[in-house]
Amino acid sequence: MNSTPPPESPTLEDIAAAGTRRLRDADRLKKSSDELKELVLAALRAGTHKPTEVAKKSGWTGAHVRKMAREAGIEPDDRYKERAERLRRAQAEEPS
Repeated sequence: MNSTPPPESPTLEDIAAAGTRRLRDADRLKKSSDELKELVLAALRAGTHKPTEVAKKSGWTGAHVRKMAREAGIEPDDRYKERAERLRRAQAEEPS
């Protein structure tokens, strides 16, 4: 025989408190994301770290970091452009 009492229904105050916590946490997440974005962009501009390392340490994907960089006017370095072009040509030359 199970003698576990039924769960209590949350009060409106419980719900309001949870809503307040959610808003507070969303604001903190936005602020920390903005701070991280500025650090990532500063690192990419300085060029002291490889973009792949910056992306990995940030916890964001490489694609997301590249998108942020392009939106901030940070272009890939010429070596990457040359390598990407060589890969595109090689793929175009491969028989299907």
